[in-house]
Amino acid sequence: MIRTVYRGMLAGLFVAMPVGAFAATAVTPPAMYPAATWQGRTQAVIRILDRLDSHVETLTVPVGGTGAYRSLSVAVQSCVSRPATLPADSAVQVHLSDTVDKTSKPFDGWLLAAEPSLNTYGSPLYDVRVVSCGGDMVAPQAGPVPVPVTPQLAQTDAPEEEGGDQIGPAQPQPYSPQGGGPVPLAPQSSAPIPLAPMNGAPQSLVPAAPVAPPGAAPSAQQPLPPPEPDPGLE
Repeated sequence: MIRTVYRGMLAGLFVAMPVGAFAATAVTPPAMYPAATWQGRTQAVIRILDRLDSHVETLTVPVGGTGAYRSLSVAVQSCVSRPATLPADSAVQVHLSDTVDKTSKPFDGWLLAAEPSLNTYGSPLYDVRVVSCGGDMVAPQAGPVPVPVTPQLAQTDAPEEEGGDQIGPAQPQPYSPQGGGPVPLAPQSSAPIPLAPMNGAPQSLVPAAPVAPPGAAPSAQQPLPPPEPDPGLE
């Protein structure tokens, strides 16, 4: 019952809505930073996994400082993150080195939180991942959010059709050969096609003979040739 009443209210709302309400209006796009914008931070949060005992340690290292986990040295050079209007991501520029395992090559480069497989530390003992960036905002500065520009439409009002607020299917227009109207799918009722002769005789399937024009001389009818005998009956 409630659903029926709700549908009736919606139907009445659409019937009462004027035609001009459906006119196109310009919508302002949301305020967003450009896709290549990064914001500098003063701290880097890094997670380290020891593959021997599966121990996980999370280090908070300041930018320009060095942290240590067992034999691994972590030096953070820069940490940047995405602004609030962009998908969350963080990138840390680090220097990783193992002070005990001299065969493991040190790592210098960027580690991304959203794409950890782009750059990895090639150590058989430690796995290093970026969690996020924290602290105060430093260079590079993202700056204020750019103010979006509202698009200007050439015509904001929809043309009102003839008939006003009439709602319903369009009425068919009468056929007019001179006016170029729609072609009817059935003959006009004023000139029906007869299905049988007017005198009541059965309809013949033999085509009628052509009628000679008035004043023309009657043409001599040629007799039909005799039928040829069927060879199978002889």
